[in-house]
Formats: sequence, C-alpha cells, structure tokens
Amino acid sequence: MRHSSFPRSSILVYGQDTIHSLVQSTVIAQVEALLENNQIEDAADLANNFASGQALDSDEVETLEYIHQIIAFTLFSQTRFVDAAPHFLAGALDPRILVSYFPELSRPLFTDGEEADMYDGIAKRMPIEASVDDLIAANLVRNYSPYLPPSTREAPAAQEIHKILREEAIVMIKSVLQGFKGQGEYKQQEVIKRFYVTDTALAILFARSGDTTSLISHLESTNSTSLSAVEPVLLEAGEVGALCTLLRARGDEGRVMEIWKGLVEGRYSDSSVSDPLSNMFALLESKQGKDRAMLRKWGVWLTARDSERGLMLLMSTKRSTKDREEDLSVLSELQQLHPSAARKFLEWLVIVRRRDDAELHAQLVQACIDELLECLQDESTLKLWRAKFASYTSQFSQKHTLSPPSTQLQRPQSSFLTYFVSTTPNSPSKHARLKALFALQALSGYNAEMVKSQIVASGFDKVLGLEVALLDGKMGMHRMALRALALTLRDPVSAETYARTGGVVVPSKAVEACGMGEWGALFAAKGGPGILEREKSSEGKGELVRMLLEVYMEDGEPQQTARLLSSQAASLDAVDVIPLVPPDWPLSSLSPFLTHTFRRTLHAKHEGQIIKAICAAQNSKVFEGSYLVFREQGAIIEEADDDEDGDGDGEPESFNEKDGLAEKIALHLQDQRQSEVADVHPPVSSGEEVDVR
Repeated sequence: MRHSSFPRSSILVYGQDTIHSLVQSTVIAQVEALLENNQIEDAADLANNFASGQALDSDEVETLEYIHQIIAFTLFSQTRFVDAAPHFLAGALDPRILVSYFPELSRPLFTDGEEADMYDGIAKRMPIEASVDDLIAANLVRNYSPYLPPSTREAPAAQEIHKILREEAIVMIKSVLQGFKGQGEYKQQEVIKRFYVTDTALAILFARSGDTTSLISHLESTNSTSLSAVEPVLLEAGEVGALCTLLRARGDEGRVMEIWKGLVEGRYSDSSVSDPLSNMFALLESKQGKDRAMLRKWGVWLTARDSERGLMLLMSTKRSTKDREEDLSVLSELQQLHPSAARKFLEWLVIVRRRDDAELHAQLVQACIDELLECLQDESTLKLWRAKFASYTSQFSQKHTLSPPSTQLQRPQSSFLTYFVSTTPNSPSKHARLKALFALQALSGYNAEMVKSQIVASGFDKVLGLEVALLDGKMGMHRMALRALALTLRDPVSAETYARTGGVVVPSKAVEACGMGEWGALFAAKGGPGILEREKSSEGKGELVRMLLEVYMEDGEPQQTARLLSSQAASLDAVDVIPLVPPDWPLSSLSPFLTHTFRRTLHAKHEGQIIKAICAAQNSKVFEGSYLVFREQGAIIEEADDDEDGDGDGEPESFNEKDGLAEKIALHLQDQRQSEVADVHPPVSSGEEVDVR
C-alpha cells in the first residue's frame, strides 16, 4: 500500500541487527518542533505550504487537520483566541470538544461521561484547565503575578484583562461554530450530534450577547436546536420573541400562548413583542373551527383582559346545541373573573344561541333585575323615570275629560312602553330597563314571586309599574295585573294587549320598534313569548277580556269600556255583557258593541246554513253513487215462493239481495245528517223487481 505522506530516502545503512535510513523530518515533526520553540507563525506557514500546490489524498488531509488542531490548541492555551479560530476551522475539530470549555454552553448540552473522537496526540496539546475562565486566570497568574496587588484575580487591571479575553473567546467560539455550521460535511453518524451542539450553542451565544436579529435568523433557518436547552436561556436573556419563533416553528403553539401570557402578566419582558395580547387573539382566531380545546382553554382568560375581543372570540366559537355543560362551565369561570362580561355572555347564550334552559333563564332575569335596580340607585335616573310615569298618567287623565264618552269613541293613546322608548334619551339605564322588561316577558323558569318581592323591597315598585304588572300576570293574578295596567298605569293599550293575547304585556311588534334586534328576533322566533296556555282557546281569551271589562266598569270608565266593547266584540258574549252595564249608561255607548255582536251572530248563522247545505249535497252525491257500486258487486237470486195453499203453478218472484243493505245505508246516512231525507225505496209489490239507483 502506498503511503505518500511518508518521506522517501535513497540512503540506507545496514547494521547487524538494524537498518537505518537517512530521511527528512516529517511535516508533523517539524510543526511540533516549531511549536516547542513557540514559533507558531512558522508552524502555520509550514502547514499552509504543505496544503498548497498539490491535491491531497485522505492521509494527507488527516495530517493537515492534525497540524491545524495542534496549532489551534497551542494558540488557545496562550489565550490567543482570535488567532486560534481559523486553525480550529481548518482542523475540522469536533465542535463538542471546543464547546466543553464553555460551561454556559456545555452544561445544558452534555451528559456525564459523553465522549468525542479526536486524533492521537491532540489530548496532550489541550489545556488542562476545565474552562476558558480558568485558562484565562492561569495565564494571568503566569504572566502578571506577583506584579498586580493585592492579587491577580482581584486587581482591577487583571479583571479588565480577563473581561477582554473572555469577549475574545466568545468571538472565537461563535466564529468557529458558524464556520462548522456552514461546512456541513460530516459523516452520517456524526451529523445529528454535531449539528445539535452547533445550533444549540449558537442560539445560546446569540441570546446572551443580545444579538436578536442574528438569533431569530438562526432559529428560523435551523431545526436542530435543542428546545429544552435553549428555552431557559432565552427566557433569562429576555429573548421571548425569539423563543416564540422557535416554538411556532416546532408547532408548539400551546407553549407559545403560555409565554405570551407571561408577557401580559409581567413575568417576562421583551421589547420586540409589542402587543402579546393581540398576538394571542390572532393565533386563536386562526384556530377557529380547528382547535376547540385551545379556544376553550384561553377564551375565558383573554375575556378577563379584554372583554370585548374575548367575548367576540367566545361567541364565534362553533358549539353544538348539546354542549350545555361546557357553556355553563365557561359562564361560571367568567362570573368569577369578569362579572360584566359574564352577563353579556349569558345574554348571548339565551338570546342568540336560544338556550332553552330554565337555569340560564333564571340567571339572566336576575342579572337584568340587579342591573335595573342598580341604575335606579342613581338619583337622576329615578327622577327621570318618575317624571315619565307622572307625565304618561296625567296625559291620559286630560284626554279622558275632554269629550263625553257617550257620544264619541276616543282613539287609544300609545302604550307606556312606546311612550317611554320614544321620549327617553338613549342611555345605559334605558337599555337596562328594556332588557329587564323583555327578559321578564320572554323567558320562563324564573321565580316571578321572588323577583317581584325584590322590586317591592327596593321601593321602586311604583316607578316600575309595568314590570310589576307583568310579574303579576306571570303568577296568574290576572285581575291584579289588568288593574295595574288599566287603572294605575293608565295604559289601555297594554291592558287590552294583555287581555287579547292571554297575558302578554310586551308584544313582539313593540320589541322590534325599540330597535333591539336580537331581542326582537327572539320574540319573533318564539311566536309571542310568555303566552299562557289559556290563550290557545278562544274561551280563555274571552275570559280575560271580560275580566278587563269588569275592571273598567268597577272603576267607572265608560269611555274605555265602550271602546273595549267595540274593539273586542268578537271575544265577548252579549248575554254576559249586558247584565254588567250600569242602568244609567246611555244606549248609544253599547250600540257599536251590539251592532257588531248581532252582525257576527247573523253571519255565523248564515255561514252554518251554507256549510250545512254543502254537506247535504256532498252526502247525497256519495249516497247516490253507492247504489251503482252495490248493484255491480251483487247478484239477483230467484227463489220459489212457498205457497201455503199447496198450488205449485205460481210464478217465481225476483229477489235482489241488495235491498236490505241499501236500506240500512240510507237510514244510517239519514241519522248522521239529522235532516229530512226523501224515501228512495218505493213500496215493493209482489212480483215486481226493485231497481235501486
């Protein structure tokens, strides 16, 4: 085998037992001799000359690498770190060997007993000190002791020199690692280990030096960095943004959210991340429809920091109608962290999501009542609403005295709700009252008696007369509710609406007119919420209308009574109404009601007659058509007549078996119609055949 790296000799000296050759010293021997004499520059020149001018085989390449390594470690031992860097690169030293001299790099990377391959002879050239700091301290002692009082380690000049040399060592290791990373020419079994160490060490160096730009660029271009080794260093150095970049590249978005949370709470700081809260919202918005667990985990926490955006995130999350437990859990957490946001989320669950849950309904009603009573604690709001009540009732009283009730039917005024909405300026208190009123009307499952007692105990039952009347109706105290609406509140429109609809104080049209779209959609979807079971029958509605009529008559309200009789004639029976009318009332006040009643009665009679005639015609048609069918399906049977006198010369009598069946059908139809039907069977004489048509 040819070993071109060995020198050749043309002179051999043979001895008795030996052969001697006169050869030139090897390049390794020459370099080592120069290094022993501290002629490092000459040794470097010799290595450069050896590498130039010819193509090197594998042995020569290894020889050259060995030479550069021993030169590098010689310079390294003398703390000439910057000069040693190119020789470490040219010598292709395993980066783990050099990193081992930097505890801040090796500690998170290496385990006890880890080994790395190197050339024979390199170990004796390596410094015996365990770290760069020890190496610098040893050189300072060797060069300056005892000339720097009080000691080499404590003297300010020595500390400054130590700092400068330490910075040069960092520059060296950084340049060497970047050079190794650029080469990438490693054996397959060494690639993972070397890149792992190189990339991780570089990330730590960039983080500790504060070079954020280089750090982010490095992390974006590599996938070999050890996350467990780098993360605590990046957090300690304040490079939180770079850490998030690395985590997102690894797909660990949950950890990214945790770190951004630390920035929001002040546990971490990084000026490069200007708005971590917005980053969290942006990341979760990108997960809509993909990761419900992540949205569920962070939605409540974000709502506590930014209720508007957090609620939008929670409300835009797709949920199944069966996720009741999850909704209740989110609501419970919000109630602990952010009560006002919890109230909005609860309203969204019931109004928008249409959660038909008695517990949620009760919570929303209680929240609306609490907010309403809180608004009334403001003296200006209380005075304004009292003024609205007084103005509305006095307006009715003035109109009531203007014209005689017996000669003119006055058109009803608007309802109190419409008056309140149109004359009250927009404010949070106005919206709070409307929401409370709508919730009381639309929702079920809450304790109406408890809510009323809460309003009465607060002393606001008079100013909240409409709400109290609604609650009376919910409890089934209809007469009390009608008296409150018609007499106390002086609101005939709401009173008649209540009587006509079977207990509804706030109809859906009134809600739509208030401009609260979501509530209006709820009322429209429920088809008139809060309608009592009694409304399903005309008898129930007539009962409430009659009850309202009695309330008006008890209070001596002829104008409203006459108008009610005129507008609700269809729901009242004249037989029930006439005994209630006082004897001194003029007949003209009852004329519209009686006219409508008689017309309706006559119309119903004529309509019944028309229906009866139509039914009779249809029955006759079916009855006549049935004869043909029976005749086609049956047969005529001739039988001899048994003559008791014994004469056998009588003629056979024709007999139709359908005679009896047809007669039975005719009788049955006659009973059902309960009307006069002509006899379609003529008398059957002996010997005649009956033709049924």
